[in-house]
Amino acid sequence: MSTASDFERNRRARRRRARLRKKRIRAAIILIAFIAVIIIVCVAVSNCKNNGNQSLGGDAAEATLSPEELIPTAIPTSTLAIPSAAEENNLLQIIADAGQTKHCYLTFDDGPTEEITPQILDVLRRYNVKATFFEVGTLIESNPDVARRVYEEGHLIANHSYGHNYEKLYASTESFITDILECENAIKSVTNGEVPFNLIRFLGGSYEEGEYASIKQDCIQTLKDNNYYYINWNCANGDAQGKTKDAEDLLEFLKESSAGYNNLIVLMHDASSKQSTVDALGSIIEYLSGEGYTFHRLDDIDYQGSKSSVQTGSTSSGESETSSAAGSENETSSDNTSVSSSGNSSSSDSDSSSDDENDNESSDEEDGDLTETSEPEPEEATPRPTAVPASTGAIVIQ
Repeated sequence: MSTASDFERNRRARRRRARLRKKRIRAAIILIAFIAVIIIVCVAVSNCKNNGNQSLGGDAAEATLSPEELIPTAIPTSTLAIPSAAEENNLLQIIADAGQTKHCYLTFDDGPTEEITPQILDVLRRYNVKATFFEVGTLIESNPDVARRVYEEGHLIANHSYGHNYEKLYASTESFITDILECENAIKSVTNGEVPFNLIRFLGGSYEEGEYASIKQDCIQTLKDNNYYYINWNCANGDAQGKTKDAEDLLEFLKESSAGYNNLIVLMHDASSKQSTVDALGSIIEYLSGEGYTFHRLDDIDYQGSKSSVQTGSTSSGESETSSAAGSENETSSDNTSVSSSGNSSSSDSDSSSDDENDNESSDEEDGDLTETSEPEPEEATPRPTAVPASTGAIVIQ
């Protein structure tokens, strides 16, 4: 028979066991919380590293040059002694005539956008590189703070039409110049009323092919009458050509399209779908700097007037060219044939903003920045050597 003392001992034992269980539960909770904190910290550190690597254009371990090793280019205080636009307004031709060597002009079409343009500016600032942004007037009005940052950080804003609407832009020479002047007003709204350099890039390039070829040639004269330069491109990173490419693919495309050439006008895009362009930009800058190029805005031309390096028409037999694979993820344009820096045909300008940025785009032109759909992307054709048609007036830049 249990006594009162036995009962008390059992009660105390039960209490001790209960306290022990509570301690173990608390210890287990603390341990789980500690492990969770460690995991969260590790994930955060990993994300920070990945974001840092992306802003450098790839894996930092693969970087070949530090920003300090790159040669910065001073912002030109004025356009150098190039011919007036009334005399010659094809800036690609002027660069070919200039006699300068190893100048690289990074250009970005179809912005400004809230998603991509600031990231590109961050990379350019890190490397102390200046570039040229061919901006769309309606997007300047939608993103004035971003456009103003482009200007205030020393980059050149150039004209890429007001509405990025092929049909409206190329309806006539009158509609063309009206659209260009509307974009000029939008540029002035973020540059303290200034247009530092009257320069445009045609939607789809100015080439003598495609649906709008004839009107484009008339518009060239209209630009000359209004003291405007225009420029195409002679190499690209391929961000608007074929299926979507990652950063490594863009770098390899750039290497192929620029290999062995002297002065480069590089076509890229800062439309909202071009994250891979941001990811590749640091590596592209490092690669081109390693090849001996210095970086410049398109109003910075060391013009010496030497025309010995200029060739037009088809390329020499020893030069290979990258075929223009017509730059959209889901569409192909017959209008865009690009020119390589030694007579190469380079990648085609998609020259369009995403559908949600410009819902009035012409549907029959290529659009490398279309909103992604569920439709399967076409396989990208492998670039192959091809001759530049004489009708393109291809320029070899030496």
